[in-house]
Amino acid sequence: MDETERIQNLRSPTKIFPIVILAIGILWIIPVTYLSFSNPEIEWNWESINTSDIHFPSSFAWGTATAAHQVEGNNTNNNWYQWEHSVDENNISRIHNNDKSGMAADHWNRYPEDIKLMKELGVDHYRFSVEWSKIEPENDVFNQNALSHYQQLCKALIKEGITPVVTLHHFTHPIWFEELGAFENAENTKHFIEFSEIVFNYLQDLVPIWCTFNEPSVFVAQGYFNGIFPPGKKDPAMAGQVLENMLNAHVEVYHKLKSLPNAKNKQIGLVKNIFQFDPYRRWHILDWTFSKLLNDIYTNEPLRFLKTGESSFYLPGMVNNKISNPKAVGTLDFIGLNYYSIMHVKGRLNPKEPFIFEKREQDVQTDMDYAMHPEGFYRALHTISDLNVPIYVTENGLADRHDHIRPTFIKRYLYAMNRALRDRLDIRGYFYWSLMDNFEWAEGYNMKFGLYHVDFNTQERTLRKGSVPFIEMVNKRGADERGYIVSVGEIAPDFEIVYTTGKKEMLSDLRGKVVVLQFTASWCSVCRIEMPHLEKDIYQKYKNEDVVLIGIDRDEPLETVIKFQKDIGTTYPLALDPGAEIFGIFADKNAGVTRNIVIDQNGKIVFLTRLFEEKEYKEMLRVIEGLLK
Repeated sequence: MDETERIQNLRSPTKIFPIVILAIGILWIIPVTYLSFSNPEIEWNWESINTSDIHFPSSFAWGTATAAHQVEGNNTNNNWYQWEHSVDENNISRIHNNDKSGMAADHWNRYPEDIKLMKELGVDHYRFSVEWSKIEPENDVFNQNALSHYQQLCKALIKEGITPVVTLHHFTHPIWFEELGAFENAENTKHFIEFSEIVFNYLQDLVPIWCTFNEPSVFVAQGYFNGIFPPGKKDPAMAGQVLENMLNAHVEVYHKLKSLPNAKNKQIGLVKNIFQFDPYRRWHILDWTFSKLLNDIYTNEPLRFLKTGESSFYLPGMVNNKISNPKAVGTLDFIGLNYYSIMHVKGRLNPKEPFIFEKREQDVQTDMDYAMHPEGFYRALHTISDLNVPIYVTENGLADRHDHIRPTFIKRYLYAMNRALRDRLDIRGYFYWSLMDNFEWAEGYNMKFGLYHVDFNTQERTLRKGSVPFIEMVNKRGADERGYIVSVGEIAPDFEIVYTTGKKEMLSDLRGKVVVLQFTASWCSVCRIEMPHLEKDIYQKYKNEDVVLIGIDRDEPLETVIKFQKDIGTTYPLALDPGAEIFGIFADKNAGVTRNIVIDQNGKIVFLTRLFEEKEYKEMLRVIEGLLK
């Protein structure tokens, strides 16, 4: 075969086709493999998880949330009122079932009753929005009665031990502002800044936590991309512009409010919704491509703006918008996270509809037609923690008309949040959405998010049975900053002590003696340092007196505990706590060791330590000595 024939053979379709297929395969497999490994799918085995075995810090803020237009009633002067009373191009109501917000839950008049409901729940915070259209019904005309109403609401909350948390813009604004083009025009933000300043000056003595905007990305996506919120546009380029203007408005409001007298100690932040967009087919490059584009434009780029003052919003053929505002850096005292669920993206070779959203068979769907996905909540908390500011979960809940999955939802989502806390994320509080059923925007009254059911004919509120897990967690004893759920002055809870020798006795059997419980473990380096000191300063010194020192080893089997004691060289008795059940009655199971609990002759806790800190350790020795006098 000569050279010409060889070249012709190589060029023949039968020769080239396998090479092309191989090349495409390599170009497909390598990025998909990388993306799959660098973005692992988190799915927990819920059958093996005890969702009740968690504690939150005693300082943790528990609350519920509402929004003015959804619950107050009689909001007839804002963009949503206009929207409810309009129809689409097919002459169909824009709201499900042609619902109108109307009197909603009449929260404007019934807030004293609703505060009692909050007290029944046990929450200590309440997030609500102020209705701009009631406060400023006309441009530069402010309604003193409306301002006074919100002032009285805040005072009533504080009287009952509930901290008010105010949102300045929760999807609604006055009709006059909408007619000016709202946030489509950058020059209009001056009106929002002025409104924010008026409200802040009026309420700042009563309100310690302020949210500028609720979910700007949702406001933009639904109002300017999907067209199902007012103003009902489907203009991706305009969507990018509106988001830019809202983010810049947040920056301006933050700086304006912080410049006011007595404002430095007020917490001012923004509420960000996170909906992850995951690939429906983890092996498909198109699914990965569109999931990344959507995550960037919806979540990652807005967060980057808040952190660095720079962002870029890009969807091929739709939007390409870059933002730069150095003043944005440092404009968050906290970030609010609203989280509900996840979406799975399926890419298509269709320019008119390049991607769609698909449901997975294994997912449990809520009434809002998205899945219960607590693992996504955990991921979202980690994502938003990159801002390096305190986190408040400002909304989390579900629509469940028949109250079938609400208990499971609450338990699993609170577990996910607790797991993020154990990862040392700075999560300060959690607000359940919602206190009561309300007008759920485009869904009207069809979706039931409330801890309390509302009969909108009678305005009667009734606690849902599915709300009980939330109430139980809110009222569960919280762990202090050192992880303890017991306090000095309490009688120590009784339990059976099982020593490594096989001997068993109850803690109460040791009444009449001073008891020192040291919680320890072989993997604890600080324990290994402390234990020889306990041996010398307590066990050897007082072993002939009425002092009992017991080391309780958590989470380890007998063989490990025996070897541990041999390695350390101590002789005081060790007891077993393989499931940390004993540890869990004194401290949050997720808290660490070493820690010592000193119990007096009457069974009362008199001293608690954490870690091996010299000053605290010496104070413990003085307390023990004092008990023997």
